[in-house]
Amino acid sequence: MRPVALGFIAVVTALALTGCSGDDGGGAVEQDPQAALEAAGEHLDDVEGIRFTVEGDDLPDSGSVVISAEGVAAPPASFSGELRIRAGAVPATIGVVSIDERLWAQLPFSGGFEEIHADDLEGFGDPGKLLDPDHGVSKLLTAGTNVEAGEQVRLDGEVYDQVESVLPGELVGTILAIADPDAEVHARWALEPDSGRLRQATLTGPFYAGGEQSYTVRLDDYDEPVEIRAPTD
Repeated sequence: MRPVALGFIAVVTALALTGCSGDDGGGAVEQDPQAALEAAGEHLDDVEGIRFTVEGDDLPDSGSVVISAEGVAAPPASFSGELRIRAGAVPATIGVVSIDERLWAQLPFSGGFEEIHADDLEGFGDPGKLLDPDHGVSKLLTAGTNVEAGEQVRLDGEVYDQVESVLPGELVGTILAIADPDAEVHARWALEPDSGRLRQATLTGPFYAGGEQSYTVRLDDYDEPVEIRAPTD
């Protein structure tokens, strides 16, 4: 066989192998998904600030339901943003500020923020705990069982590695109120292949009675400068 033909075959073979490797994806995630989750948790514990968005899916049509949330969080325990809820057929948006377990809410039609207790945010825990290393998202990353590497996923044009795990409902309930804290919550974690940072988490479980629902949490603007202050009258 001619040298040119041999060279052509070698190039085609190399491209084919590269294509297969890219399709399978995962790399370090496939080798040790638990270590990948722990590394993602360490990234979260080290951030100066971050932006969260939360979207619900398959939510019940009745009762008080958290539809979505968005805002910025800063360590060790601060959050400023909005919760969108639905009470029956009536939607409402609530402004929320949480600093070191003190919580303020601006209720619809109110003139300002009032200090409340986290239990008053029906369907949601204290959002100030999102970056709490003992109760927040980084704790959820490392507290799961049945940890397995999943298929890669494309989000907004970018490809991410995925890891799946099963979480205790009681722990998830510190962030998202759950109807049955004894139940299991299934989690899918989307991680950046290069940095290992968490970009999206989808949690599925009995957050409300009568079935299973999902909440998708997106994390953006890692290390965004964030300054959160208590609201003033």
